[in-house]
Amino acid sequence: MLIFIHGEDLYSSQQYLESVIFDFKTKHTGSVHVFRATENSWEEMASVIAGSGLFSTKKLVVLKNILAEKEIREALDSFLKDSSLDADTTLVIYQSGTVDKRLGLVGRLIKEVENKEFALLSPLEVERFITKRAQELGKAIEHPAAQMLAGITGSDLWRASSEVDKLAHSVMNVITAADVRAGVAGNLNDNIWQFVDAVGLGNKKHALMLLEQQFLSGAEPLYLLSMVIRQVRLLLAMSGSQGSDAELASALSLHPFVVKKSRQQARNSSVIRLASIYQALVRLDAALKSGRGEPRLLFTVLLDSILK
Repeated sequence: MLIFIHGEDLYSSQQYLESVIFDFKTKHTGSVHVFRATENSWEEMASVIAGSGLFSTKKLVVLKNILAEKEIREALDSFLKDSSLDADTTLVIYQSGTVDKRLGLVGRLIKEVENKEFALLSPLEVERFITKRAQELGKAIEHPAAQMLAGITGSDLWRASSEVDKLAHSVMNVITAADVRAGVAGNLNDNIWQFVDAVGLGNKKHALMLLEQQFLSGAEPLYLLSMVIRQVRLLLAMSGSQGSDAELASALSLHPFVVKKSRQQARNSSVIRLASIYQALVRLDAALKSGRGEPRLLFTVLLDSILK
């Protein structure tokens, strides 16, 4: 049996992997082997995958994050083409994050085996996750509170789960918006990524939803705008940039992760479109500072003007 687990929702993919391991241990007396590209060679992996003892026993082999390692990926690809798994062997290929579907091995895994892809949840799905998590802990959560917490955590379900756990232990029965406001620090940066990405992709509905969640979470309008402007400036700098992520990170005094993610995001929009968005943000900045309208309305008008 071969299972392929991947996707940007790392919380759900990890939970699913743990459930596969738990179910195997519950049903069988066999062995579990976990290999990582950073710690193990292909020879070590292959010896366990293909090996068999005198007596047949069930075994579960997990290969974690090996697809980025060309040598191991190609060796695994050749192995799967030339050999068939023993009936007593369950092989799990687990990759955290997105996968390059242009790779031949990845394409075949998606089409031919048990494929479990965990995409990031939408804001509404995050709210449902939060509500369900609270119920599992024996507490209720008001809808405005769930909406506010979803706006703070974004699609980070690890944090959403942790925050609900913390809140559930600090209230008697019901988690309110006041509880969230008092007990949870907003993670604005994560939501800025999502907001700018939605604007860059022209997804007006998602952008408006993320904007509403920011206001519900109590974000200060000028600070929110300054963060968006900063990100658009960064995308302009990344557009058509040359050199490695590490080189750019050093030159711009940024974390390599920020550079990598910004370069990926910059591909969603042309330089002309990013420049147009930047000019609109500058006009919004002037309007907010001069008090020419209610902030939420001004942000909405901005989105209407750049997302036709």
